[in-house]
Amino acid sequence: MLLIIAHHHDAEAQWLYKTLKENYNQPLYLLMPEALGVDYSISLQLKNDGSHHASIFFYNCKVHLDCAEVSYAINRLSYIDPIIWKHADAVEKAYATNEFNAFFPAFIHSLKCPLSNRIYNGALYGDNGFVAQWALHLHQYGFAVNSLLTDTTGKLYERLRTIPAAQICRFMYLNNEIILPPDQQPITNFAHLKACVLKRDEPEMLEFIFIKKENAGPELLQVTKTPSLSCYRNVFTQIIYTQINNTYHDHTNGNTQRNALTAAC
Repeated sequence: MLLIIAHHHDAEAQWLYKTLKENYNQPLYLLMPEALGVDYSISLQLKNDGSHHASIFFYNCKVHLDCAEVSYAINRLSYIDPIIWKHADAVEKAYATNEFNAFFPAFIHSLKCPLSNRIYNGALYGDNGFVAQWALHLHQYGFAVNSLLTDTTGKLYERLRTIPAAQICRFMYLNNEIILPPDQQPITNFAHLKACVLKRDEPEMLEFIFIKKENAGPELLQVTKTPSLSCYRNVFTQIIYTQINNTYHDHTNGNTQRNALTAAC
């Protein structure tokens, strides 16, 4: 059982949900926080010994999902398009920064299964230093870094939308492997770049986006924990499908990929 947790405006999460459901007959649910109380309700039990438990009731299909049945979860809640955020009203922003950020980290922390994009420091956006760390790491190995890499105002997204696709190179890091979109040609010095990325032994799923430069090496523009999944098409869906089905999951003892340094919510 796969659980995808994402915002209602996350087209990549909806693409993954539709693709896995139609092509792989994968049992899964898409949970959108904006629909809480409208399409579903969540029962969350928190105990001071850390043995949390959650269940979800979906109104339309009358299904009660015990979260102990979830064998793999993909958390994309850290993805909020800054351009969409600019146009959100005060009520939406208050929900996203207060109630939403207080409840869903506790819910995600209660899951006893392997998890993509874990909770750090008890918050959805608690791992806000990973981009700068990657920038420093790759810069030390001679790769250029764009000044917009750590931007949070929306300028990075605006820049991405103006760059021709032919000038963009992206790849995904997953389970100590590098995944390229189908038909994309590797950039100059790609073997060295791949080796530098693999040296860090990163526990999370990441996407790296570079700008191709004429007569120069690539320039790092973005590192994100919420990749543009549809760019990788069946290459990614087959990998994630295989990973889900090969994942050992023992819900009785809370076999989990939660960050051990994160205090119980």
